[in-house]
Amino acid sequence: MAKMDIEVVVGCYEELLLGFRIVQVGENFQLEPSFTDHSHSGCIKHIAVSNKGFLASGGTDETIQLFHLGRRTQLGSLVHHSGSLTCLQFFNSSHLFSASEDGTFCIWSRATWECLKTFRGHKGPVRWLSLHPSGKLVLTVGQDKTLRTWNVITGKSAYITNIKRAADFVCWSPSGSHYAVVFTNKVDVYKLETATICSSWTAEKKINSFTFLNDSIVVYGGDGGVVFFHDITKDKEIQQVDTEVNRIRGISIIRAEETEDNKFYMFTSSSDGFIKMFSVILEGDEVKVKLLTKHNADFRLTCMTAARIPARGSPKGSKVLKSEVTVKTEDELDDDRLSDENTEEDSEECGSKSSKKTVKAEIKLKKNMKNKPVKRCGTKPIQKKKGKKIKVEDT
Repeated sequence: MAKMDIEVVVGCYEELLLGFRIVQVGENFQLEPSFTDHSHSGCIKHIAVSNKGFLASGGTDETIQLFHLGRRTQLGSLVHHSGSLTCLQFFNSSHLFSASEDGTFCIWSRATWECLKTFRGHKGPVRWLSLHPSGKLVLTVGQDKTLRTWNVITGKSAYITNIKRAADFVCWSPSGSHYAVVFTNKVDVYKLETATICSSWTAEKKINSFTFLNDSIVVYGGDGGVVFFHDITKDKEIQQVDTEVNRIRGISIIRAEETEDNKFYMFTSSSDGFIKMFSVILEGDEVKVKLLTKHNADFRLTCMTAARIPARGSPKGSKVLKSEVTVKTEDELDDDRLSDENTEEDSEECGSKSSKKTVKAEIKLKKNMKNKPVKRCGTKPIQKKKGKKIKVEDT
């Protein structure tokens, strides 16, 4: 029996988060329950996981709950939105993006869990957001029947496109060369260079989950329990898989091996409680799909995500990948200047009053405290000890 580094997390109507670890026994696979959490007080609507194992979940209770999957630690909660959370997405492990029915979406710093910027513009709920792979652009769709393009660097809206009806999803391709807009059972795929539709089709039933397998193939499913594979370059359906459930609520796809581009694991969750794992292999123009394992969670599932996570007990001070998202507030800049001034004053005082041994001890202490949480004042959040809830509120 060998545990893989893949974690599957699902949310449900019953306010629970359920975690499952993939276990391989010979050529067989199993979904082994790994944790259960009841931090939410409402239906969970969306889940996101960063590449460093940070988990964020949001729902109708208007809060974002935070966890670290590798260390099995609850980090706290973020309280900022005044409406149900509709979508969450990490950029690397440096920033978290959240969309809400209050008509806004926000950027959060992963280092301090501070809300760096709140974007307003939609005249109604924001249904979905999707971040460009570069981290510079965000697409949002809302109840106001608009598709909006936002420049993350300047913090302003770049384009507003009026569409005929309210879209449910918007999704970038892995390279950012295309993006798809989903309306109930209709899909329009746009090419970024020309901003024109390059592929469009209508499904038989409502689409509840949509994602890109690669730059040319999309995967979607919904009512009826069938998963469809569609080639946008040829604008035709190339495969369909009956998962034998009533309604698919979530689809998540990860590579089977980091170095291979043609082998994937696909996970599906359904409203009747089933979680299923499939192998997906691309061979030329063919897509081969095989069921590997399934599990009945006995809850009404609403959303899911699957990701590779760091091993438990990985270094706490692991470096965060450098991000192109460099939004800073005026308070941050003022605090940085104040911090620099205090550091200079402390150094002068140590030089005049302390002995060499004391200076060495202080330098060692600073190094040890470098990655530890620090209490902050003003509009910044107060970080408490690991394992306890943290509420972040505007003051």
